[in-house]
Amino acid sequence: MDAMKMTTVAGQSDVGRRRRARFLAVAAVVAAALGLWAVYHLAFGIDLRSPASFGEHGITSAVGPGNAAFVSALAALAAWGLLAVLERLTSRARRVWLAIALLALALSLGGPLSGTGLTAADRMELLGFHLLVGAVLIPLMYRTAPVVATSVKRRREQLARTEHPDTREPAA
Repeated sequence: MDAMKMTTVAGQSDVGRRRRARFLAVAAVVAAALGLWAVYHLAFGIDLRSPASFGEHGITSAVGPGNAAFVSALAALAAWGLLAVLERLTSRARRVWLAIALLALALSLGGPLSGTGLTAADRMELLGFHLLVGAVLIPLMYRTAPVVATSVKRRREQLARTEHPDTREPAA
């Protein structure tokens, strides 16, 4: 019984460490985005704009620190949520998540490249935001995932086997 308690406590501490690491990854992503916004706006005096998306006569909008923080936090939390769901569904969550994260980053680059009303410099700056957030988020979140995750169902089966050793099938 003591071994089971130690496993449970160790499992909880692993979950706690993973949760803290993921929270810090979200914070690092937001800090990186805000840092880049500060460099663009405060150091270089760039008025960063996002593209007009609705028709030829759409209006571009300013990208402020609130926008940078909100969007980067949203992306990081979505990445965390997807990784958590994948860890419950598959033992290869880390690999699957990495493939999806890289695809999402590639697709997100279409945002700054599409729309109207932006200068080439604005497009490059927005691409910089996307790439920086991806460069911070993907490795930090990837490191928090176990190399081989066990699904909830598999963990229950393993726990049941350790609690009732008599239920194992006899060797042939």
